[in-house]
Amino acid sequence: SGRQLIQSAADSVLANPLLTSDILEEAVPGNIRKAEHFVSFLKKIVQYFKTLMLGKDVVNKTPLAFLHDMYQATALERKPLRFTYTRLNSLLRTLEITSLEDFNALQDVANFATLVSTYMDGFAIITEPAGSVVTGIT
Repeated sequence: SGRQLIQSAADSVLANPLLTSDILEEAVPGNIRKAEHFVSFLKKIVQYFKTLMLGKDVVNKTPLAFLHDMYQATALERKPLRFTYTRLNSLLRTLEITSLEDFNALQDVANFATLVSTYMDGFAIITEPAGSVVTGIT
């Protein structure tokens, strides 16, 4: 009963972002199957996002342009990015992590990487300088 409640809470936290069934049924790419390779993959994503946050200008990109720039900077391809959220959740379950709230920020990064690599239409990626909602004010 208590274990089921914890598992139910974990399942709701680890639920996939809005992904189509064909993506959910696809096999995870080989280059992120091993945990150590996947952790290295995540580090590259986080480092790339950190460099984006250091920018001085507001930048508006389509998902395709964002992925192209990310590939140029990191050599991370679109297909494994589509599995980032699923693979992170698999790793957290394998490690039997109980304090999932400690990983919310990483889950947000994985969710974003998955969504931006899955859907090419309907939204834009806008990055703004850190520290301000208003451009030019720090």
